[in-house]
Amino acid sequence: MTTPTLHSFAARDVPAVHAAIAAPGALRRERRALYQLAAELLQHSDPPVLDLDVIDSPLARHSIGDALAGHENLVCSTLVGINAVAAWGSTAHDLRVVSRPEANTLLAAALRTVGAELDAQQAASGPPALLTEADGERFTSALAVLRDGVVLARSVSPELIDDLLAHIALVGIIDPQLAGRLVSASPRPYPGLVLMKAPRSSIEVAEALVHEGAHQKLFDLAITHDLLTADSDRCPPFHPPWTPAQRRWPLEQTLAACHAYACLARFGAKAGVPTTSRALSPESLLPVATQRCNILGRWLLDQGDHLGTDAHLLLEGLLGRRPSTLRTTTSRSGAVAADYVIVAGLEFRRCGSPDRVLVGRPSQPPQLYWVSDDAATVLELLTHESFDDVAHTFAGRWCIQQLDATDRLSGLLSDLYVTGLLKIRGTAGGGL
Repeated sequence: MTTPTLHSFAARDVPAVHAAIAAPGALRRERRALYQLAAELLQHSDPPVLDLDVIDSPLARHSIGDALAGHENLVCSTLVGINAVAAWGSTAHDLRVVSRPEANTLLAAALRTVGAELDAQQAASGPPALLTEADGERFTSALAVLRDGVVLARSVSPELIDDLLAHIALVGIIDPQLAGRLVSASPRPYPGLVLMKAPRSSIEVAEALVHEGAHQKLFDLAITHDLLTADSDRCPPFHPPWTPAQRRWPLEQTLAACHAYACLARFGAKAGVPTTSRALSPESLLPVATQRCNILGRWLLDQGDHLGTDAHLLLEGLLGRRPSTLRTTTSRSGAVAADYVIVAGLEFRRCGSPDRVLVGRPSQPPQLYWVSDDAATVLELLTHESFDDVAHTFAGRWCIQQLDATDRLSGLLSDLYVTGLLKIRGTAGGGL
């Protein structure tokens, strides 16, 4: 198997690869639309429009995610915004930084998540805690290094840093006396939150922001685009050769790590690693980023059947080739077009992208799907028009004969059946 050379890989334009999947502004709009619609479906009575302080908040996103998973009921009035834990006077340029003393209480569950991961790796030295304004000089000194790190990162690779930092909503500085072997982390249940041990140098900050910003970027892509298939959990796990023998990574973690190493490799190349005179910490991943990305990438390229179309596009951009696939056919429902019944109460949100529509299904808990504009229009029209009328409309829309439009719509409806957005007449929940 041929892999990109180290030189060609480091030269790849990571922000352009991301933009080929979703323009930066469109991706943020889609993410916010998803959380807003989720909140509306979860809180049936007079749901509010969430402002940016709340809808971008890792704490609010955690609560909405938990409710979507059926773990708790959502009460929008109790959602915690970023301002509750971060004062505007303690920003690192345009990054919000945890500063309020009450943050250790509000973010206690996120800290426990990181602490549990450190315990599992035998890398903890007690429960992690945040430095805040209550810690005086220790906090202000760490904040100063964080600010210097943002400046350094932008001076090295402004396009990459701006692309990634837009997905970091909040940075928390961990007390180094309680950080154990933690360098930085993105606790998955709290999207947008990055935790890092109080940094010793600006290059440590820059590397951590690239590393964790890459994870945050990929998470936002994962919830709005097609990165994994419905049966991705069936993919065998991967053993990274630099980890303990018993360690296995699932597909999603391997993809996230490959993407993060790609971003680190790009940043390292811009920073002149390994020839740079900047002192890297012993924990730095910059010197090994390209090698590890290629190791992970070689494995991912053989898992194409478990990766979505946008993951194929991502890996092609990062590695120079698309993953291989074996499947040549897809299953169909077998129903004729007139047998389909649209699920009642669907909600549609168009977020500015020309061919992407968010559809909410008011089940318990609600389900959210991204579909094409054609698919959304079909669902909308079939709530009050016959299939023949819809086929006539789409024959004009697609500039084809009505018979051809009927065949094409039949395939589209069969694909939508898999999502549960429509049922087959005569089955449970499908009507008469």
